[in-house]
Amino acid sequence: MKKVILTVFLSLVLFIGLVGCEVKNEFDVGSESNIKISTTNDVTLSIKDGTLTNQSATIVLTNNTGDKDFQYGNPYEIEIKKDGEWHKINVELNFTLPGFTLKPGESKEINLNWKHDYGKLTSGTYRIIKDVDIEKEDGSFESFNLAVEFNIDSD
Repeated sequence: MKKVILTVFLSLVLFIGLVGCEVKNEFDVGSESNIKISTTNDVTLSIKDGTLTNQSATIVLTNNTGDKDFQYGNPYEIEIKKDGEWHKINVELNFTLPGFTLKPGESKEINLNWKHDYGKLTSGTYRIIKDVDIEKEDGSFESFNLAVEFNIDSD
């Protein structure tokens, strides 16, 4: 009898553990985005060829200047295009907040894995948004947003 109870208990624990670790497959599309994207060519954002999946990508941040440093951190957002307009995706995001410097002429690869925040992205058009800062002459920082669009063709 103890073996039956133990087996049922362990099965229940395993089931709860698997359900608790389930990866999201749907998300809540929110309001229309009000994020302004910079048109500067001083620093650009792209997706490294061959790295895009419905759960992750490697983005490349490139400083195209010969004399400016840019700063960036870990945070990013993903938005979805619906009816020709960009919309926020309602998820709770948590990031560590170290700061990194992008020197003149330098490129940095950043591995993103969004499966636990956004889940597996379904077919559609998306964009990754990354905030970048530049130090002004008076020592203050000016922030702007970069974006890279991408398509997911299947689930």
